[in-house]
Amino acid sequence: MTESEARQILTDLEDAHLLEKYRDDKNDAPSTESADPAEHRWRILDPQVAAARLASRESAMRQTVVRLSETRRRLDDLAALHSALRGSGPPRHSVELFGDRASAGAVLAEALLGCHDETVSCRPGGTHPADPLRPDPDEELHLLARGIRLRVLHAHAARHQPAARAHLERLTAAGAEVRTMAEPFGALTVVDRTVGFLPHPAVADGAVRVREEATVAFLHRVFEQAWERAEPFEGPGDGPVRDELHRTILSLLSEGVRDETIARRLGMSLRTCRRHIADIFKDLGAESRFQAGYLTGRRGGPVSERPPRAH
Repeated sequence: MTESEARQILTDLEDAHLLEKYRDDKNDAPSTESADPAEHRWRILDPQVAAARLASRESAMRQTVVRLSETRRRLDDLAALHSALRGSGPPRHSVELFGDRASAGAVLAEALLGCHDETVSCRPGGTHPADPLRPDPDEELHLLARGIRLRVLHAHAARHQPAARAHLERLTAAGAEVRTMAEPFGALTVVDRTVGFLPHPAVADGAVRVREEATVAFLHRVFEQAWERAEPFEGPGDGPVRDELHRTILSLLSEGVRDETIARRLGMSLRTCRRHIADIFKDLGAESRFQAGYLTGRRGGPVSERPPRAH
């Protein structure tokens, strides 16, 4: 390890409040920036102390976000007045694009902080941290603690991914409603039926904010239709989930879709996808895609319509 790497590690540990500089004197007092660096020593801190300090910083950051949200609201009101005086129409754009992760996350966090009733979210990509429409887990728990209804739709594949499953179990334990389906329609978050968020069409880390009333209502209906056909995360077992997943895979196979594309669309690894395909072939007694398609056709097709679930 080089000296620069060692210094970086010490800096990271100090930022995490797991290490603290002190001067080796009688008072053992914490060091100051003006002290002689040669006199500095490091002291290991209790992780509970570090957690308490980080919690304090997190609380301060949340208060800052709340103040920024209130400032933005006031600016919107001021912009409305300014626009009315100039006769230029409403200032709140129907569709706004945010081309980087920081700004996308900020506007989503702002909307969640201002939520009064319900947030619905479809996340075909699971709980991957790179998803710009995936809020911080603590933000979701904060919503639930405030009494906000939270409904989340995931791919069936999330049930078998340890990190994703643990996250969904944590959400349901806190009061969230979670369902899964074989192939969710796409990433979407709608807050209070007044503002929607979609992936940016050209930037992977970006997002689109939609505030036009009719469009947001349409997006919410799309979510509701998928929600009615999804399976509850906490249910009687994985039998119905497995059957639906296999029907969807068979349908895609019959269309000539490649394994890699099926895996991506269903939110699973290629290895898991091929394991499901092998199980399907075994159930059908098929040895090839062609034979599987033929046998499926004789049975009446790979996909049967499922009635909507009752609310």
